[in-house]
Amino acid sequence: MSLIYRKARSFVLLLSGIAAVSLGNTLDGYSTLFGVSLVVSALIGILHLFIYFDKPMNEKVLMELFLDGFAGIIIFTYSMSDESFFLTVFSFWSFIYGLFYLSSGLIDKSNKDYISQYTIMGIIMMIFGFMPLHFNQESMGLEIYAIGFALIIYSCSNLFLMYRRKRDVY
Repeated sequence: MSLIYRKARSFVLLLSGIAAVSLGNTLDGYSTLFGVSLVVSALIGILHLFIYFDKPMNEKVLMELFLDGFAGIIIFTYSMSDESFFLTVFSFWSFIYGLFYLSSGLIDKSNKDYISQYTIMGIIMMIFGFMPLHFNQESMGLEIYAIGFALIIYSCSNLFLMYRRKRDVY
């Protein structure tokens, strides 16, 4: 199975992370950019699903599709969407992906050779899931950098694992 759609999804999230780091000390408008990147990621996931519908697919890939789509759409449709709501959605999104990595590394026997990478990435993503919720007013300028670095680390890890394993991350 070709990984072109899976790599495209990782590149979309990588570009979103690079945009977050390059924005500076403000979250103004980034929630829209993050929501758009999640919706595009979900659309890429749907395209992947439609093209490879007859091949066996890991259930975590399907959960990725639902999580990206849900998080992206909820950012746009929630009527009281502000910076704190965006941080809550991002924290939820990051924590769940940390759980995906951690469970894939610890439970799936086919990932035994990369158990340290999966475990470390799972813990890092879970930490990045809790981190934005604990910023105080003095350190609020750093939250955009934490979000950007979390997306860059997540995307680069996905791309590295796809390159090394020649198959999907999960």
